[in-house]
Amino acid sequence: MDETKVSIGCPDPFSVAELIAGKKIDWSKKSDEIDALAEIFGVTKEAFLNNSTTLLCPFISTNSKGALVKISEEEAEKRLEQFLKANARPQKAVKASTSKKTLTATQQRKEVINVLLHREMTEKKIAKEIKARRIVINNSNDSVYLPAGMQWEDKGYFFNEIAHWYDINQGAIGDCYFLAALCSTVYVNSFWIKNNVALRYKNGVQDDTPWHAIDFYVPEGTRYKSSNAWTNKRGTVQTIVVSEEVLVNEVNNRKFGVCGVKEKLEGYVNGPKPTLDACWPAVYEKAYAKFLEKCTSDYPNMNGKINLGNAGGALREILRTENVVEKSLGSLTVDQIWEIGLNAHSKPTCVSIHSYYDKAKEIYFSKAGTEAEYKNMGLYIGHVYSFLDVVIKNSKKYVVLRNPHGRNLAALKRNPNVFHENWTYNYGANSANAYRGVSSIYRYVDGNDNPQKSRGTFLMEINEFKRVFEDVYYYNGPALDEGLTTLVP
Repeated sequence: MDETKVSIGCPDPFSVAELIAGKKIDWSKKSDEIDALAEIFGVTKEAFLNNSTTLLCPFISTNSKGALVKISEEEAEKRLEQFLKANARPQKAVKASTSKKTLTATQQRKEVINVLLHREMTEKKIAKEIKARRIVINNSNDSVYLPAGMQWEDKGYFFNEIAHWYDINQGAIGDCYFLAALCSTVYVNSFWIKNNVALRYKNGVQDDTPWHAIDFYVPEGTRYKSSNAWTNKRGTVQTIVVSEEVLVNEVNNRKFGVCGVKEKLEGYVNGPKPTLDACWPAVYEKAYAKFLEKCTSDYPNMNGKINLGNAGGALREILRTENVVEKSLGSLTVDQIWEIGLNAHSKPTCVSIHSYYDKAKEIYFSKAGTEAEYKNMGLYIGHVYSFLDVVIKNSKKYVVLRNPHGRNLAALKRNPNVFHENWTYNYGANSANAYRGVSSIYRYVDGNDNPQKSRGTFLMEINEFKRVFEDVYYYNGPALDEGLTTLVP
């Protein structure tokens, strides 16, 4: 693997934009969704097309060799200020999301920067939250992450009957590499979450907020963040215990990180627990952040080490194994890619589009074009997708992919290398397929041409897939044990 590649972690820009706007937006009613996104960020459409990476991953930069480097909050703020000023769009003053006052260009930039940096509350404010018992810690040394405008809250049941692969819809955290790996795992084995997460209660006493014990593996070597965090525990499994309290916006109750379909598509966040989305993806995401940070409290940094990573490492950590293969698609024939796709039905698999930075032109790019050219294909660079399957349609070979954002760019509708008809596939019935969709695994997917309802899933012609995607990561061990297949949690 090329060490100069920028690590991967593309947040959902629509979720980030809704955080800035302070409300749910019906993007299907926008005639130009890219321009609508750019307007919320306060930049020109051209700037957003060519360099949204600077906005979505403000703490990440590259050095002279093109290698990934993390920058301080002060450096990130300075870079964002410069970028927003240099690419500001001519506009009238806009209304603030929390008041009726209008914002000047300077005030709008400040509001956007504050959201993008997810500034934390002061220690004094956190102490106030602890005193009010809205945050509960065991000792004074416990670290507490709490961005301004956010709160920790119990949202929904862990899962309703069973975990589904389409429950995962990425939010404002740059952890696509982890969520894509988790989605592929649950796609292969619908009972994985149920059979691999232990239900616990704090101090052994049942209360209103269940706690869950989730195991992650620490890979050998020094390549992955977890391996460097747990230096003396490499090759071991670590049990991370977390509650179901997840980070939400204190105004509209929407999740900061991964959410379910109802919240992503409809903005449905308030109601009786049985009517809300299952919270297992958000709890798993929280546990993973706690694992990477080696955090002792129930409130890990959700804007720290979890941002940007490697899908091969995530598969190792989730599946608790070293049996993961990473290959460049360019080194494989179409027939070899097809074989990997056939196995993806039973072996969790992910694919990536890496990002590189051209300092002279000040734009990001990938192997088949610039960031703008990828967006015009309906794809993101610096992003990981779940590789679910392969199918033949109209005598053409297609790969089945899923964007962990849970939706796709509208430009995907215009991509000639994407299958644009409704489709499904019948694998017959077995205990796993029964919860992927009985005979129709993709029965909840309403075609590629509705980015809101596709749940992020689409079919791409295999030769084009090889051209525009870069690396593939797949589990290569024994078949995953289904374990118990009853519906009792």
